[in-house]
Amino acid sequence: MNVDIVIAFDVDGTMECGNPPGLIKIENVKRLKEKGFIVGVVGAYKKVQPHINNLDFYLGGDPHKPENLRKVRETYKPAFCIYVADLPSDRVAALRNGFSYIKPEDFIVMEDC
Repeated sequence: MNVDIVIAFDVDGTMECGNPPGLIKIENVKRLKEKGFIVGVVGAYKKVQPHINNLDFYLGGDPHKPENLRKVRETYKPAFCIYVADLPSDRVAALRNGFSYIKPEDFIVMEDC
């Protein structure tokens, strides 16, 4: 179980259900949750909930993204936090709030995980 690791996703430009659509597949997000990672959304979460309704958190993005990332870190107190998002401002918000930042094109979920 990977409860020491939080993976948060932005939606627009990051996930396939975003506007614009991103590279992150809903199936992969579900797989990470099933494997025991703490997984959620800090972004346009209403676009994700119809597809995945059992994530650990659904929090809004801009202009509250920095405070919501901080809230996630403070709530779960993980050893490692990742924010997968597409914009330079997302990177700044992630790094300032204790998250490592990964672009969607650099986030790989192994098929057999």
